[in-house]
Amino acid sequence: MERAIFISNPNNLKYFGDDFSRLYFGNEFCESLIPSFTEVKNILDFTLENNVDFTFVTPYITNAGLKNLEMLLEKIVLVKPGSEVVFNDYGVLRILNKRYSRLVPVMGRLLNRMKRGPRLMMVIDKLPQTTAEYFRSSNLSVPILCRFLNENRVRRVELDNVLQGIDFILDDLEASLYVPFAYVTTTRFCLANSCDIPEKSEMIGIFPCKKECKTYTFYLRNEIMPVILIRKGNSIFFRNDSLPENMEKIGITRIVIEPEIPM
Repeated sequence: MERAIFISNPNNLKYFGDDFSRLYFGNEFCESLIPSFTEVKNILDFTLENNVDFTFVTPYITNAGLKNLEMLLEKIVLVKPGSEVVFNDYGVLRILNKRYSRLVPVMGRLLNRMKRGPRLMMVIDKLPQTTAEYFRSSNLSVPILCRFLNENRVRRVELDNVLQGIDFILDDLEASLYVPFAYVTTTRFCLANSCDIPEKSEMIGIFPCKKECKTYTFYLRNEIMPVILIRKGNSIFFRNDSLPENMEKIGITRIVIEPEIPM
């Protein structure tokens, strides 16, 4: 089983150790958090110095974000060809196949349509078997999607460690499992935006981003939720430290450790 570590802040290289053979770096959830050119360069230097593989993680993006991303892809393909790029936007996949054939596309966890809501655990034992199986599956069990991925050079997909378990078999694909933080949902509307300005507490809108998500984390508790929800920036997460027992059957060949929520 390959072990990788996922960081979104270069300062978190402090978590890197000899038990990791791959470094994930980037952001899945917000184009405002796409790393700078200098940050990517420094991370690439680190992977070269420590002889570890590299995976660059990218979010869903606008056209403006795509321009920033391409500058970074140019650097990666020059310094470390063969690196993986996790895409969470099919436009990024198109760019990878059109212009960056020396980079390896990996389907991000935002695109696999797994059923993520933790409150599902309150009822799953009461559901018919076929319904419970549905909630443990994803679109990756659909043959036409698997063919699409195969035709577009995608051989690996990223999975969340959902509470209800995973019960489908990948067709000619390998999978990475993210632990311990699983994401529930995300949006372009950032609820952390201006959260530290009292006079805006009753205002709803899109304000200039000061990357408040780097400073503030919100914990949400509710009796219908079996776990605490964690709000970080524009996304919701929960923590699950238990690994599935059927990883080999599913096709999971890599564990991606998140020492902190990658935001």
